[in-house]
Amino acid sequence: MKNPIFKILLTVVFATTAISLSAEPVLLGNKALSGQTLDGEGAKAVLMGKKVALGDARVVIVIAKAGDAQDKFLQSHVGMTTSQFQNHWRRLFMTGGGSAPKIVETEAEACKLVAETAGAVTVADSASAGALVVLAK
Repeated sequence: MKNPIFKILLTVVFATTAISLSAEPVLLGNKALSGQTLDGEGAKAVLMGKKVALGDARVVIVIAKAGDAQDKFLQSHVGMTTSQFQNHWRRLFMTGGGSAPKIVETEAEACKLVAETAGAVTVADSASAGALVVLAK
């Protein structure tokens, strides 16, 4: 390996692979939800508005307009894209069936809002968890 460009390229490929393997989409919650865990059905119930409280806290759903981790999680746990999920909540809200999720631009903004809001949950990459509680994988 005398070619330095090849070494750099190889390092970048390994680093990118390691990062993508370690991060996964998760349902995150405010630190007030510490001790709560949800299985796949529980996560779906929360996200679809069927379960409106976790512990003593009323659930506040925060979603990003778009995000890879969010798309993957919603597809695997709810069977919807982000757009379909937003439409589901529009219908619920219009018929009086629930409070619409708070929508922000990015997953980072969603995590920040969840950290500041008791009972709030969002879907983001596990690497974004920080002080947030992982409720479901």
